[in-house]
Amino acid sequence: MKVITLVFCTLVSSLALAQKTSIVFERNGRPSQKELLTTIESSRNPFKKFMGEWTLANDIWIQNWGAATDTLKIADHHTISSQLNTENSLLSIIDGPEPNGHIFWLYNPNTKAVSHLSSFGEIRTGIGNGTIDEEGNLSLKITFEGEPAHTYRKYTYNWIAKDAYKMRSVQFDAKNQPTGLFYEGVFVRVKSMRTSVDE
Repeated sequence: MKVITLVFCTLVSSLALAQKTSIVFERNGRPSQKELLTTIESSRNPFKKFMGEWTLANDIWIQNWGAATDTLKIADHHTISSQLNTENSLLSIIDGPEPNGHIFWLYNPNTKAVSHLSSFGEIRTGIGNGTIDEEGNLSLKITFEGEPAHTYRKYTYNWIAKDAYKMRSVQFDAKNQPTGLFYEGVFVRVKSMRTSVDE
């Protein structure tokens, strides 16, 4: 019984720290996430504005999955976005209300293209590509497992303030026409990030 309790406590402790210690790698002189956030303006990472901790502004999420447009209150959304061990990548881990998931962006400095991979819930995996401009606004075309064949979504991430961006996803059919399905939200930076990220 003591062994089971110990294992359970270890698992709970690990889960509580998942957002802070999800990936550990040798920095070999490169700055830590905490150091990056204090010198964010000098970073060469095109995704630098996204680095940090985020939540939904006023818990508001707007969506249309086919019946009607709904405005929902989603409390406790939580995203942490971190540079990995190159200046051409960003990993975002999303938790809070299900479905939880993660998003990986990779920037090719030669072609200026952005590649996207994501996974949410049990089957919602996404793959796509797009571009990012000098202001950090991102545009992506993504196909998803679990959505109708030959459809895709256009995502835009547009900065509306220094610490806020709007994400909007619009579905298109095989004839490149909007289906009417969409979702969107405004994400705001959690101010405690600069002191809460692990070294």
